[in-house]
Amino acid sequence: MPFSFDKEFSAAGYTSLENAFITEYLGRAGGDAVKVYLYGLYLCANPQRESDAAAFSAALGIPEDAVMDCLTFWEEFGLISILSKDPLTVKYLPARAASYAKPRKYKAEKYSDFVKGVQALIPDRMISTGEYTEYFNIMETYGIKPEAMLMIVKYCTDKKGNDVSYRYISKVAQDFGNRGVSTVEKVEKELSSYILRTAEIEKILAALSLKRAPDIDDLKLYKKWTQELSFDTDNIVFAAKTLKKGGMGKLDEFLCRLYSMKCFSKEEIADFADKKQAVYELTIKINRALSVYVEVIDTEIENYVSKWISYGFSGEALLFIASRCFMLGKNTLADMDALVNELRLKGFIDLPAVGDYFDMQKKTDAFISEYLVLCGLSRRPTPWDRENLSVWRSWNFSDEMIKEAARLSCGKSSPVAYMNGILSNWKNKGIFSPADLSEEQPAGGAGSDSQEEYNREYERRRGIALSRAQKNLDLALQQEGFSPLYERLFSIEKDLAFAEIAGNADALKALETEKKSVTERAESILGQLGLSLKDLSPRYACEKCKDTGYIGTHRCDCFEKYKNVK
Repeated sequence: MPFSFDKEFSAAGYTSLENAFITEYLGRAGGDAVKVYLYGLYLCANPQRESDAAAFSAALGIPEDAVMDCLTFWEEFGLISILSKDPLTVKYLPARAASYAKPRKYKAEKYSDFVKGVQALIPDRMISTGEYTEYFNIMETYGIKPEAMLMIVKYCTDKKGNDVSYRYISKVAQDFGNRGVSTVEKVEKELSSYILRTAEIEKILAALSLKRAPDIDDLKLYKKWTQELSFDTDNIVFAAKTLKKGGMGKLDEFLCRLYSMKCFSKEEIADFADKKQAVYELTIKINRALSVYVEVIDTEIENYVSKWISYGFSGEALLFIASRCFMLGKNTLADMDALVNELRLKGFIDLPAVGDYFDMQKKTDAFISEYLVLCGLSRRPTPWDRENLSVWRSWNFSDEMIKEAARLSCGKSSPVAYMNGILSNWKNKGIFSPADLSEEQPAGGAGSDSQEEYNREYERRRGIALSRAQKNLDLALQQEGFSPLYERLFSIEKDLAFAEIAGNADALKALETEKKSVTERAESILGQLGLSLKDLSPRYACEKCKDTGYIGTHRCDCFEKYKNVK
């Protein structure tokens, strides 16, 4: 079996390529060397296949001599052992971490002139063995001739001075090697091209306010912009001036963006830049309207503002929406995005239409506030309230009937839910007007009294109860320290509900303890006024109907008692 695994390798049980090979060796090898290594692994797992140099050559399309050179290359790294060349017998060894890897063997005489030349080019420091080894590896891997490598080193010292790091030299040499620039002639051509383009690149660097000399990376970008993207040098300089800040990388992103938008001339670039600046400034204004501060604007432009503009929203419309979002407490871009999408789906795009939408919502909220007061609730409208109203109106109920249902729900533990039940009941019975409702009342007795008189009496009663409670509340809120306690009593109920839904027993216990403490402190302050927390809520004349005049859908007998007393 010419090809086989070493015992240690087999014991490790690898059936795929080791990570150590990828991390430590892959970057040092050329394409043919990698092909040969991988195919050898394949043969180890499949010993029945032909494995001589001719088979390698036929399978990979590589000359037999090149196959042997590649195998020798990996042997020098200690990854394989060539036991015999005829017949070809190779043993694969486990890949080791770089720090433990067997160094490649180089013949001293092969690179003696190169060693002297490098040291002469960098006279201010002694070149270490490790640095020389790095250069040898690059030359062997990419086939760079020593004379060509010396030209690369000289170029690097000319650009960076004698204190140039070997990492920079290696990076440049590897870049040349990857592009097949490996001979003296090719390196001369590459550097000549660079020298010829230095003046153009210097203009670009100056436009970006970069005070440094051009380098090979700059040349690569320049070639990309002029050859692949087809930009003229003057237009690249113009784009760089338009960009105002950032390095060559930022300019590359900008030019790629211009290319995708088919903006090549100065006029097209200027127009694109103006629009981009306008969007940038609009995004800042939107953030200010929302009272939001962010350090990186570009992400917000890409994720939100550019998208909104593509929908057809103008800057004025977006700022108007942002101000409304802030007023509604939706002061994040994600919240605004949800509202913008809602407006788009409903067809409210331009500023007048957006204004009409919010006017309608304002009127809707005003009506919701009106029936909430009739329910005995004193809070702001919520999305849930707006959804309920939309449903009730879809049932063909007039605002008058909705308010009537609100009156009947006043004093109930969940008045809005009770309203929904009443309206649903009326819908099923076909009751859609006050006249239909009057017909529902029994003849004689309370039903014989006019509906107008009946409603007026109970509005008076509720008004007295609500007015008294509001007066007590206004007096209490004037007392130092009471307002935050009162607000906390309301918010703690929401926290308790969430904790109960989440099943968080510890949170429930802590909140109950806090509620008791806040209640006691609030009662203490109210006690100084001769009041209690109950005095801040309406105290109705009739506890059965809560001064609504109805129990369910039937009149309460408290009106009859009122008439008799009267």
